[in-house]
Amino acid sequence: MKTIPLRVQSPPPSPPPPASHPAPPAWRLLAAVPHRLFFAAAMLVLVVSALVWAWALVARTGVAGMPPLGPAQPVWHLLAMLFGSFAFYMFGFLFTAGPRWLDVPPPAAAQWRPAGVAALLGALAMLLAPTEPLARAGAAAYGFAWLVLDVAFARLLVASRARDKVHASLVLAAMLAGASGPLAYAAFAVDAYPWLAYAGMWLYAIPVFVVVCHRMIPFFTASVLPAMAIFRPWWLLAVLLGGPLVHGALEFAGAQAWTWIVDLPLAVFALDLARRWGLAQSMANRLLAMLHVGFAWYAISFALYASSSLAALLAGTSLGHAPVHALALGFCGSLMIAMVSRVTFGHSGRALAADRFTWSLFVLLQAAAVARVGASLWPHPAAMAAGALLWAAVVVPWALRFLPIYWRARADGKPG
Repeated sequence: MKTIPLRVQSPPPSPPPPASHPAPPAWRLLAAVPHRLFFAAAMLVLVVSALVWAWALVARTGVAGMPPLGPAQPVWHLLAMLFGSFAFYMFGFLFTAGPRWLDVPPPAAAQWRPAGVAALLGALAMLLAPTEPLARAGAAAYGFAWLVLDVAFARLLVASRARDKVHASLVLAAMLAGASGPLAYAAFAVDAYPWLAYAGMWLYAIPVFVVVCHRMIPFFTASVLPAMAIFRPWWLLAVLLGGPLVHGALEFAGAQAWTWIVDLPLAVFALDLARRWGLAQSMANRLLAMLHVGFAWYAISFALYASSSLAALLAGTSLGHAPVHALALGFCGSLMIAMVSRVTFGHSGRALAADRFTWSLFVLLQAAAVARVGASLWPHPAAMAAGALLWAAVVVPWALRFLPIYWRARADGKPG
């Protein structure tokens, strides 16, 4: 019997390992997509404003060796806290999530990158310039760059054929009102304070947060807790947005004693809405709970506004700045930490979960909001300094933790 020799085929050679490409330089990653550049700019402005304000208020207590700073003026406080970092966060969000909302391609880098850099330089000059003329020049540059970015987003809105453009249109209107802040300071300096207080809170910050809450909180809740139905009818947005607009108009007209007519029903309504949106159920997921706790401050703030208004009507007194700080630190501050953390985790390829560090800072922020509300009721320099120090103790570590993420590659290796 003939033997047939077996020929053993050697396995095909392994493909050569893929060529390793060096990681892009940090500056290229930082400028690659809108949220990286704008969030990094926001973190920088946030750290600067928090540290300068904390120094100014601690120096006010008479601590030896701490010279007082000029920024301890109310107009600087408004510029830093209402018109500072928050605008950069919003532009990062609008140019990242906005195109998906509107079903349009993302904007070209030339439409947002130069204006973003100019806005950052202008904002820093506005907050850190040693003289008022230089600060006003920085505010003018900041306000103009802000308007350029508004126009860039308006182009996306005009190009969109999406059926729902309500949220994006309302946010754009609020951002246009926000640009009036630094421009008003550039034109009128400290005389712009009444407009900064009114427009910054009631035409800009609160409308933006309310619109984002209406769109995102029910959506995020349903994605984490499928048993919770998405509840966001248009009349709900009208109530949540219309109430603050009416309150702001009454306050600007000097009718603080009558804002309770709006504030009291709005507080009760918002409290019930927090329950319906799933405040209690959200506690099982820390990142989701941060959004819901932030919205709960909306109800708390207007309850304080109602109490202050009734006190003014019945006793000729008020709760001072307690309601506005509940709204600014509790509502806006909590939602800022929650939203920015969520977007950063998601767009850096990380798990959508609040780790112990982020959650601990969020809890500390609640203490800072309570402390600042308390300092408004007991306006002692030491109490006000404590509130500023707690705010800095929250946002400075948070910013330093997140900043490097914006100039590093995504954790999952994907582009973006």
